[in-house]
Amino acid sequence: MMDILFVSGALLYAAILLFFGSGIIREIRRRKRAESGPLPLVSVLIPARNEESGIEATLESLRSQDYPPDRFEVLIIDDRSADGTAAIAKNFIDRNGLTHFRLLRHQPEHEGPTYKKNALSYAMRYAAGEIIMTTDADCRVQRTWISSMVSCYDSETGLVAGLITFGREDEKNLFHRLQTLEFAGLVFTGVGAIGNGYPIICNGSNLSYRRRAFDEVGGYQGHQHLPSGDDDLLMQNLHHQTGWKIRYNLAPESVNFTHPVDTPAQFFHQRARWASKGSHYPDPLTTALLVAIYLLYLTLLFSLPLTLLGVLSPAALGAGWAAVLLPEMGIMYLALRHLKRRDLWPLVPLAKILQVPYIVIAGLAGFFSFYQWKETPETEIKIVPGQEG
Repeated sequence: MMDILFVSGALLYAAILLFFGSGIIREIRRRKRAESGPLPLVSVLIPARNEESGIEATLESLRSQDYPPDRFEVLIIDDRSADGTAAIAKNFIDRNGLTHFRLLRHQPEHEGPTYKKNALSYAMRYAAGEIIMTTDADCRVQRTWISSMVSCYDSETGLVAGLITFGREDEKNLFHRLQTLEFAGLVFTGVGAIGNGYPIICNGSNLSYRRRAFDEVGGYQGHQHLPSGDDDLLMQNLHHQTGWKIRYNLAPESVNFTHPVDTPAQFFHQRARWASKGSHYPDPLTTALLVAIYLLYLTLLFSLPLTLLGVLSPAALGAGWAAVLLPEMGIMYLALRHLKRRDLWPLVPLAKILQVPYIVIAGLAGFFSFYQWKETPETEIKIVPGQEG
């Protein structure tokens, strides 16, 4: 009986992976450019808390955009930083005479939550753009980023997600390389879901949407209190509550770059925070899908002990793992080929084995909000209104 349940669960997981894989192929082939027309005004929002080590490089990459300077603005939101983030940003703006860059100060003067969504909501009061774009204060964007993302919009498109990966120069060890591989899998799961018309996940480090679409769903209303979800939950609300189309931009010139974390503890807290929003997804089918995948990972975690105890047969153990691993290697090949990182493909089996326990533990930690963010326990964080700087 256990053999049948284990293999059946693995085959269900394989079917889910094939669904995502077909969506990836469909989205890669799509590559449709929107019709030409007047360039829209774009507002780029960058929430920043204690990002003094990377904020200048991020702003430098935005200063070099090939999009006309009079058609975009950059709003840096200093979210109660305790370091030199605001001073570095202000000095960069003044030194380069960037009249289309602006520093906003979001200070803790009132009680309330202080998550990234609060900083973004605050910036929306000042954003003048028809298209809103977001990235993080430790990301590096290409000079073609804005123009590439804007080119994906037609009159029916409300949100365009973009690719995010780690730069090769930031990979100092095997741990970093495994993060690049695992992150590519997460990102392209989102690509596959959007490709099949069923958006689930995207990443706020490379995201854009129409201001009108954002307002139609009430912004972050309903999940403002959550530490994450300024990307996934907003996209899902747009999908379920409006008629706007959602697209993924796979053009190489739109890819943004960020950095891997340096310690397993940082990785755990980051992934647990991401997992915390899963139970708040608006679509019951998506929640059921995540629960089913979690249960499979739980079974995979204990599959070897169950085999040693004689509860699960060796044949079922091999068949189940093969059903999980083979389609995953196929999807990862598609993802890594597109990112020009096929050198990481041989690491897929090792990454999968290591992923099983972390998914189980991080998923549980996320559900019970057991994680930290920005060196502050999430449950202890209070607010953020602010004032313009």
